[in-house]
Amino acid sequence: MKLITCLNIFIGGLLLAAVILLSGCSNDDGTAAADDGAIRFKTDVWQVMEGTRTATFDNAAALQTEGSFTCAVYQAGTTTTYITGTAVDWDGTASKWQFSDGKHYWPATGSLDFFAYMPATLPSYITAVTYAVSGEPAVPAPQFTCAALPLSDTGQSSTKEFVYALTTGQSKAAQGATGVALNFKHPLARIKLQWSDADHTGITINSIAFKNVKNSGTCVIDGTTGNPSWTPSGDAADFTAADMGGPFLVVPQTFTGDNVTIEVNATKEGDTETFTATVATAWAAGNSYTYSFTLNFKPKELIVDTQKYTEQW
Repeated sequence: MKLITCLNIFIGGLLLAAVILLSGCSNDDGTAAADDGAIRFKTDVWQVMEGTRTATFDNAAALQTEGSFTCAVYQAGTTTTYITGTAVDWDGTASKWQFSDGKHYWPATGSLDFFAYMPATLPSYITAVTYAVSGEPAVPAPQFTCAALPLSDTGQSSTKEFVYALTTGQSKAAQGATGVALNFKHPLARIKLQWSDADHTGITINSIAFKNVKNSGTCVIDGTTGNPSWTPSGDAADFTAADMGGPFLVVPQTFTGDNVTIEVNATKEGDTETFTATVATAWAAGNSYTYSFTLNFKPKELIVDTQKYTEQW
């Protein structure tokens, strides 16, 4: 009788140990409880717009389709790294974003600042991304350099947009049940070219050019508002397109006298002409601009309509 009792106690102890062991392993299979101390994310885009020719990220689904972004984490208000720039990948099966190298956990005390950008591998026209702080009290001031953004429709046919997110003062308590909110913003501007409602039957566009456009510059991100501030640089050149279309990415900038000159070369019934129009415009970060073209051969006339052409991207 004593032997049976001892065996029962022994078997019960083994079962209890197995349960404890299995419970301890459950935090490693992607089903960890919300309070396990791991850093989690939820992502979105500042504004939602329609799809584009150039590969832009216009909503949360577009971010998930891209599937990865780079995120670096710093002790709040400093350049002291808590997590070096690491890929964060979308797990479609679990419907969540997670660090590619495994879980990272919140510090016991203090807050963190998060800086992320997409695509995870920088596009060729982004040559440098640096992280700094400024002001008193100190706030993040990340910046990046844009060099040689393609100045043609063909050059941008395989170009991906660069977007970023800056979320400051986060802690385990602040991240909430769904994770740190990374709200990606569009630092560039974009333009779209279209015909007006006038009859343009028989007209073939040979080229469209926006004259004296800068395609390089430095962008500094305001750590308080998260907004970008641009300083264009380099020599100006023409942005060209073979026809109506877009949208196309451009560096935010103003023009001399607030005007840009647009040239259109077109053919109708064997007659090829170059048309010119001067349009009051400026390109601001995160905005999309639509230019509507009316072209007349007799009399020779180019009208570029910009009424109600600006929209928040």
